[in-house]
Amino acid sequence: MQTRTARGIAAALSTAAILTATASQVSAAEATQTVAKQSDPAATPAAYANYLRHSHEDGAADTLREFQHLPRAEQAKFIGYLHDPALLKSFLDKTADQGKGMSAYSRNTSSTTSLRNGDVTIGQESTVSGLSVAAAHPLPKGNHTVTYTTYVKYFGIKVIKLSLWENFHSNGRDITKVNYADAGKKNLSGVINLSKGTPKKVLSEWRWCPRGGHCTSGHNADASVVWEGSVVFRGSVFQVDKEQWMRADVYGKLINYSLKNV
Repeated sequence: MQTRTARGIAAALSTAAILTATASQVSAAEATQTVAKQSDPAATPAAYANYLRHSHEDGAADTLREFQHLPRAEQAKFIGYLHDPALLKSFLDKTADQGKGMSAYSRNTSSTTSLRNGDVTIGQESTVSGLSVAAAHPLPKGNHTVTYTTYVKYFGIKVIKLSLWENFHSNGRDITKVNYADAGKKNLSGVINLSKGTPKKVLSEWRWCPRGGHCTSGHNADASVVWEGSVVFRGSVFQVDKEQWMRADVYGKLINYSLKNV
Protein backbone atom coordinates (compact mmCIF):
# COMPACT_ATOMS: atom_id res chain seq x y z
CA MET A 1 0.00 0.00 0.00
CA GLN A 2 2.78 2.37 0.95
CA THR A 3 4.64 1.44 -2.23
CA ARG A 4 1.56 2.16 -4.38
CA THR A 5 1.04 5.48 -2.59
CA ALA A 6 4.70 6.42 -3.04
CA ARG A 7 4.48 5.61 -6.75
CA GLY A 8 1.36 7.78 -7.06
CA ILE A 9 3.06 10.69 -5.38
CA ALA A 10 6.15 10.30 -7.58
CA ALA A 11 4.00 10.21 -10.72
CA ALA A 12 2.11 13.31 -9.63
CA LEU A 13 5.35 15.16 -8.92
CA SER A 14 6.77 14.07 -12.28
CA THR A 15 3.67 15.31 -14.12
CA ALA A 16 3.81 18.61 -12.25
CA ALA A 17 7.48 19.00 -13.17
CA ILE A 18 6.75 18.39 -16.84
CA LEU A 19 3.87 20.88 -16.83
CA THR A 20 6.04 23.43 -15.03
CA ALA A 21 8.88 22.96 -17.54
CA THR A 22 6.46 23.21 -20.46
CA ALA A 23 4.96 26.38 -19.03
CA SER A 24 8.44 27.79 -18.55
CA GLN A 25 9.34 26.98 -22.15
CA VAL A 26 6.17 28.62 -23.42
CA SER A 27 6.80 31.68 -21.26
CA ALA A 28 10.39 31.86 -22.49
CA ALA A 29 9.27 31.59 -26.12
CA GLU A 30 6.64 34.28 -25.62
CA ALA A 31 9.18 36.49 -23.87
CA THR A 32 11.64 36.03 -26.74
CA GLN A 33 8.95 36.94 -29.29
CA THR A 34 8.00 39.98 -27.21
CA VAL A 35 11.61 41.18 -26.99
CA ALA A 36 12.13 40.57 -30.71
CA LYS A 37 8.98 42.53 -31.50
CA GLN A 38 10.01 45.36 -29.21
CA SER A 39 13.51 45.50 -30.74
CA ASP A 40 12.12 45.68 -34.28
CA PRO A 41 11.19 49.31 -35.06
CA ALA A 42 9.18 48.13 -38.07
CA ALA A 43 7.29 45.25 -36.42
CA THR A 44 3.89 46.85 -37.10
CA PRO A 45 2.59 49.88 -39.01
CA ALA A 46 2.21 51.76 -35.72
CA ALA A 47 5.74 50.87 -34.62
CA TYR A 48 7.17 51.93 -37.99
CA ALA A 49 5.32 55.26 -37.86
CA ASN A 50 6.71 55.84 -34.36
CA TYR A 51 10.21 54.95 -35.60
CA LEU A 52 9.93 57.51 -38.41
CA ARG A 53 8.52 60.10 -36.03
CA HIS A 54 11.65 59.89 -33.84
CA SER A 55 14.20 59.32 -36.61
CA HIS A 56 16.93 61.89 -37.23
CA GLU A 57 17.52 60.60 -40.76
CA ASP A 58 17.00 63.11 -43.57
CA GLY A 59 13.60 62.70 -45.17
CA ALA A 60 12.03 60.89 -42.20
CA ALA A 61 9.20 63.42 -41.87
CA ASP A 62 8.30 63.16 -45.56
CA THR A 63 8.42 59.35 -45.41
CA LEU A 64 6.15 59.36 -42.36
CA ARG A 65 3.61 61.55 -44.13
CA GLU A 66 3.67 59.37 -47.26
CA PHE A 67 3.38 56.17 -45.22
CA GLN A 68 0.42 57.48 -43.22
CA HIS A 69 -1.36 58.38 -46.46
CA LEU A 70 -1.25 54.76 -47.61
CA PRO A 71 -4.41 52.67 -47.09
CA ARG A 72 -4.21 50.28 -44.13
CA ALA A 73 -3.92 47.26 -46.40
CA GLU A 74 -0.93 48.80 -48.20
CA GLN A 75 0.67 49.78 -44.88
CA ALA A 76 0.48 46.14 -43.81
CA LYS A 77 2.02 44.99 -47.11
CA PHE A 78 4.67 47.70 -46.76
CA ILE A 79 5.73 46.23 -43.39
CA GLY A 80 5.78 42.77 -44.94
CA TYR A 81 8.05 44.00 -47.75
CA LEU A 82 10.43 45.52 -45.19
CA HIS A 83 10.81 42.05 -43.66
CA ASP A 84 11.05 40.14 -46.94
CA PRO A 85 14.63 38.76 -47.28
CA ALA A 86 14.11 38.09 -51.00
CA LEU A 87 13.36 41.76 -51.69
CA LEU A 88 16.33 42.96 -49.66
CA LYS A 89 18.54 40.49 -51.51
CA SER A 90 17.19 41.71 -54.86
CA PHE A 91 18.11 45.25 -53.89
CA LEU A 92 21.53 44.51 -52.42
CA ASP A 93 22.57 42.09 -55.19
CA LYS A 94 22.11 44.40 -58.18
CA THR A 95 25.16 43.98 -60.42
CA ALA A 96 26.93 45.66 -63.29
CA ASP A 97 24.44 44.21 -65.78
CA GLN A 98 22.10 47.06 -64.85
CA GLY A 99 24.56 49.57 -66.28
CA LYS A 100 24.32 48.37 -69.87
CA GLY A 101 21.28 50.53 -70.57
CA MET A 102 22.92 53.76 -69.51
CA SER A 103 23.79 55.95 -72.48
CA ALA A 104 27.06 57.81 -72.96
CA TYR A 105 25.16 60.66 -74.56
CA SER A 106 22.79 61.58 -71.77
CA ARG A 107 23.64 63.79 -68.82
CA ASN A 108 21.31 62.05 -66.37
CA THR A 109 20.32 58.42 -66.91
CA SER A 110 18.33 55.85 -64.95
CA SER A 111 16.90 52.35 -65.05
CA THR A 112 14.29 50.63 -62.87
CA THR A 113 13.04 47.15 -62.08
CA SER A 114 9.52 46.50 -60.77
CA LEU A 115 8.65 43.64 -58.42
CA ARG A 116 5.59 42.41 -56.51
CA ASN A 117 3.14 43.54 -59.20
CA GLY A 118 4.61 47.02 -59.25
CA ASP A 119 4.50 47.59 -55.46
CA VAL A 120 8.31 47.53 -55.28
CA THR A 121 10.74 49.50 -57.46
CA ILE A 122 14.51 49.02 -57.50
CA GLY A 123 16.30 51.79 -59.35
CA GLN A 124 19.72 52.84 -60.54
CA GLU A 125 20.66 56.42 -61.41
CA SER A 126 23.71 58.07 -62.92
CA THR A 127 24.27 61.83 -63.01
CA VAL A 128 27.06 64.05 -64.32
CA SER A 129 27.55 67.54 -62.90
CA GLY A 130 29.41 70.42 -64.45
CA LEU A 131 28.57 69.28 -67.97
CA SER A 132 28.94 72.34 -70.22
CA VAL A 133 28.81 70.62 -73.64
CA ALA A 134 27.03 67.63 -75.10
CA ALA A 135 28.48 64.36 -73.81
CA ALA A 136 28.76 62.93 -77.34
CA HIS A 137 32.37 64.06 -77.02
CA PRO A 138 34.87 63.74 -74.16
CA LEU A 139 34.11 66.02 -71.24
CA PRO A 140 35.75 69.44 -71.60
CA LYS A 141 38.91 70.34 -69.72
CA GLY A 142 38.20 70.69 -66.02
CA ASN A 143 36.80 68.81 -63.02
CA HIS A 144 33.61 66.76 -63.26
CA THR A 145 31.56 64.69 -60.80
CA VAL A 146 29.79 61.44 -61.64
CA THR A 147 27.30 59.95 -59.16
CA TYR A 148 25.91 56.42 -59.00
CA THR A 149 22.80 55.91 -56.87
CA THR A 150 20.80 52.76 -56.19
CA TYR A 151 17.53 52.77 -54.27
CA VAL A 152 14.43 50.74 -53.37
CA LYS A 153 10.87 52.06 -53.11
CA TYR A 154 7.77 50.45 -51.62
CA PHE A 155 4.51 51.90 -52.96
CA GLY A 156 6.48 54.83 -54.34
CA ILE A 157 8.15 55.61 -50.99
CA LYS A 158 11.94 55.60 -51.13
CA VAL A 159 13.12 53.48 -48.18
CA ILE A 160 16.84 52.97 -48.82
CA LYS A 161 19.16 54.98 -51.08
CA LEU A 162 22.92 54.43 -51.43
CA SER A 163 24.96 57.00 -53.36
CA LEU A 164 28.59 56.93 -54.46
CA TRP A 165 30.28 59.76 -56.30
CA GLU A 166 33.71 60.73 -57.58
CA ASN A 167 35.30 63.88 -58.93
CA PHE A 168 37.92 63.64 -61.66
CA HIS A 169 39.89 65.91 -64.00
CA SER A 170 39.60 65.77 -67.78
CA ASN A 171 42.13 67.34 -70.13
CA GLY A 172 39.53 67.31 -72.88
CA ARG A 173 40.70 63.97 -74.23
CA ASP A 174 41.32 61.68 -71.25
CA ILE A 175 40.90 61.45 -67.48
CA THR A 176 44.19 62.48 -65.89
CA LYS A 177 43.36 62.37 -62.17
CA VAL A 178 40.69 61.21 -59.74
CA ASN A 179 40.45 64.04 -57.22
CA TYR A 180 38.27 62.43 -54.56
CA ALA A 181 35.42 59.99 -53.87
CA ASP A 182 32.68 59.98 -51.27
CA ALA A 183 29.38 58.27 -50.45
CA GLY A 184 26.11 58.91 -48.65
CA LYS A 185 22.94 57.08 -47.69
CA LYS A 186 19.30 57.40 -46.81
CA ASN A 187 18.05 54.50 -44.69
CA LEU A 188 14.51 54.54 -43.36
CA SER A 189 13.86 50.80 -43.37
CA GLY A 190 13.95 50.24 -39.62
CA VAL A 191 15.28 46.71 -40.19
CA ILE A 192 18.80 47.37 -41.45
CA ASN A 193 21.63 49.41 -39.94
CA LEU A 194 24.30 50.66 -42.32
CA SER A 195 27.61 52.39 -41.68
CA LYS A 196 29.94 53.81 -44.31
CA GLY A 197 33.54 52.70 -44.70
CA THR A 198 36.30 54.86 -46.17
CA PRO A 199 35.61 55.64 -49.86
CA LYS A 200 38.44 54.75 -52.24
CA LYS A 201 39.41 56.17 -55.64
CA VAL A 202 41.54 54.72 -58.46
CA LEU A 203 42.71 55.98 -61.84
CA SER A 204 42.43 52.81 -63.90
CA GLU A 205 43.80 52.14 -67.37
CA TRP A 206 42.16 50.71 -70.47
CA ARG A 207 43.73 49.57 -73.73
CA TRP A 208 42.13 48.36 -76.93
CA CYS A 209 44.04 46.81 -79.81
CA PRO A 210 41.91 45.93 -82.84
CA ARG A 211 43.22 43.10 -84.97
CA GLY A 212 45.61 44.55 -87.53
CA GLY A 213 45.14 48.11 -86.24
CA HIS A 214 46.81 50.58 -83.91
CA CYS A 215 46.22 50.27 -80.18
CA THR A 216 44.46 53.02 -78.27
CA SER A 217 44.56 53.56 -74.53
CA GLY A 218 43.27 55.87 -71.84
CA HIS A 219 42.03 56.06 -68.28
CA ASN A 220 38.82 55.58 -66.33
CA ALA A 221 37.88 56.87 -62.89
CA ASP A 222 36.97 54.19 -60.33
CA ALA A 223 35.45 54.63 -56.88
CA SER A 224 34.23 52.26 -54.19
CA VAL A 225 32.92 52.14 -50.65
CA VAL A 226 32.03 49.33 -48.25
CA TRP A 227 28.72 49.47 -46.42
CA GLU A 228 28.79 47.52 -43.17
CA GLY A 229 25.56 46.68 -41.47
CA SER A 230 23.21 44.28 -39.78
CA VAL A 231 19.69 43.25 -40.67
CA VAL A 232 16.95 42.30 -38.20
CA PHE A 233 14.42 39.79 -39.52
CA ARG A 234 11.79 38.69 -37.03
CA GLY A 235 14.17 38.79 -34.10
CA SER A 236 17.18 37.29 -35.91
CA VAL A 237 20.21 39.44 -36.79
CA PHE A 238 22.29 38.94 -39.94
CA GLN A 239 25.53 40.67 -40.89
CA VAL A 240 25.60 42.58 -44.18
CA ASP A 241 28.80 43.79 -45.83
CA LYS A 242 28.41 45.19 -49.35
CA GLU A 243 30.83 46.97 -51.64
CA GLN A 244 29.39 49.65 -53.92
CA TRP A 245 31.69 50.20 -56.91
CA MET A 246 31.60 52.34 -60.05
CA ARG A 247 33.69 53.09 -63.13
CA ALA A 248 33.23 56.23 -65.23
CA ASP A 249 34.87 57.20 -68.52
CA VAL A 250 35.90 60.57 -69.95
CA TYR A 251 32.44 60.98 -71.52
CA GLY A 252 30.92 61.02 -68.06
CA LYS A 253 29.34 57.64 -68.71
CA LEU A 254 28.95 55.15 -65.88
CA ILE A 255 30.26 52.19 -67.86
CA ASN A 256 30.26 49.65 -65.05
CA TYR A 257 29.05 49.36 -61.47
CA SER A 258 28.08 46.83 -58.85
CA LEU A 259 26.74 46.32 -55.36
CA LYS A 260 27.99 42.98 -54.11
CA ASN A 261 29.32 41.02 -51.16
CA VAL A 262 32.71 42.06 -49.88
